[in-house]
Amino acid sequence: MAASAVGFASCSDDLDTKQTDMLPQDRYDEMVQEDADKMLSSKIAGIQSDIQYWYYTQSSHNYFGQKGLDYRTALMGNDVVMTNKFAMSWWDHVIDYRGYDLVATSNVWRGYYRIITSANEILNSIPEDATSPSVLKYKAMALGMRGYAYLYLTYFYQYAYKVGVADNQWGVGGKGDYSQELGVPDVTEQSVGNQPRATLAKNYERITGDLEESCRIFEQIGMTKTADPTDFDGCVSATYLYRAYLAMQDWTNAAKYAKVVMDNFDVLKTKADILQGFSSLSLGDIVYGCDITSDNTSIYASWFSQMDMFGDGYAGIGVSRVGFKPLVDRISDSDVRLDWFWSPRNFSKLIAEFGGQPASLTHYYQSAKFVGAGRSNVVDGYGEGWELGDYIYLRSEEAYLSYAEALIQQGGTSLTEGRDVLNAFMQTRDPNYDCTLTDKAALIEELIFQKRVEFWGEGLEYIDNRRLNIPVDRTVDGSNHYVSAKMKVEQTDLLFLYQLPAAEIDNNPEIGQDNQNP
Repeated sequence: MAASAVGFASCSDDLDTKQTDMLPQDRYDEMVQEDADKMLSSKIAGIQSDIQYWYYTQSSHNYFGQKGLDYRTALMGNDVVMTNKFAMSWWDHVIDYRGYDLVATSNVWRGYYRIITSANEILNSIPEDATSPSVLKYKAMALGMRGYAYLYLTYFYQYAYKVGVADNQWGVGGKGDYSQELGVPDVTEQSVGNQPRATLAKNYERITGDLEESCRIFEQIGMTKTADPTDFDGCVSATYLYRAYLAMQDWTNAAKYAKVVMDNFDVLKTKADILQGFSSLSLGDIVYGCDITSDNTSIYASWFSQMDMFGDGYAGIGVSRVGFKPLVDRISDSDVRLDWFWSPRNFSKLIAEFGGQPASLTHYYQSAKFVGAGRSNVVDGYGEGWELGDYIYLRSEEAYLSYAEALIQQGGTSLTEGRDVLNAFMQTRDPNYDCTLTDKAALIEELIFQKRVEFWGEGLEYIDNRRLNIPVDRTVDGSNHYVSAKMKVEQTDLLFLYQLPAAEIDNNPEIGQDNQNP
């Protein structure tokens, strides 16, 4: 891991697409055609490793690849509450970590451009007219990974492509359409030298182009869904693609690519699976994940250290992860997901299930959703192996809820169809659920509420808040946020707009201080 943490000075340095191998480029390309697995599998493995654990500067144990960012962005919304013990998480929680000279912005920039660099190297070695399935799968993976990396960069360095929907409850924020504002440099395998900031429209052209081509190739070679959830396959690319189309408010294409995932995955339906602890690759809803072993994880800089109240990491030694009281109080008594939280309504029930009050339980609404060793194992009295829980990056439930939203947002007869999808999904969580709403704004709010519950702590609240103009409002009645974190921030506030890292501004003359975010 130490070797993977080497940093670079600027975008132009990060994104040098020249082949650094000792072989001449033409001979290297020939060898890719002869044995793509031998030549390219290690590069894909390197990207997978970066997604799991990369960081540029480890100033705290908040940084551990994609799940570290999922955790940090979860702290930037309404629904994950911090009590009076913050460890290293305070500045993320109060959404005040955007400065050009801070670790947070450098880690995001360098981490995703590192993935783009590796993807460009792979694409640079694959000829445009390649036809071999063994070669094309690497092209599809590289395109998908590059599209994913660019998508995440846009979340931080500009406001959402479109902020809010006019007839939704939260309305439109700021100028509404930010597609012509500056995003991030568009650097491909064909780029030479430093690149300026592109518009968000250009960034999303790259994102959707890469991901659509990735999906097309995966379908062509029979890899829309593979048997291994650690593979970056067609359903993974489709997930990031429908996220992009939701941000663009292209509801038709969002529904199209969400349906790709739905056609290949069901959702979790049994209580045992829903309460497992989201720590096993054997769960049937995992679109994309990572097998965690003692060889590829650390103890404290890890997802379950931050989120598992039963382990010996931060969450288990007093840095509690607590649900937002107004959110949890709205969950139905008959909804199995209520048992992800120690609320007054189910407290006695959970005490009986666990055979007493866990020592790590310090607050009402504390979360027991994520359990590295698996919930049944903890209930049986065995807590070993909490740090070896598998990482889940993408779950199929997101596709079902995104498909429902895309239909409802279109209105008309599609609204009723979307409501039916929501009802079918929710009845796997709450057998008594029956939504009869006909008002579009109210129905979208109900759907987003259920999505907030379903993906509590997983980083999706941040993404949806950004595009739907949902404010972070911790001042509402019943808020259990710590007094210093009780704040209201609109989605077009500067707090949500990361500045580009100092090294990029200083070393890339195509950007310079004039094109820095305010």
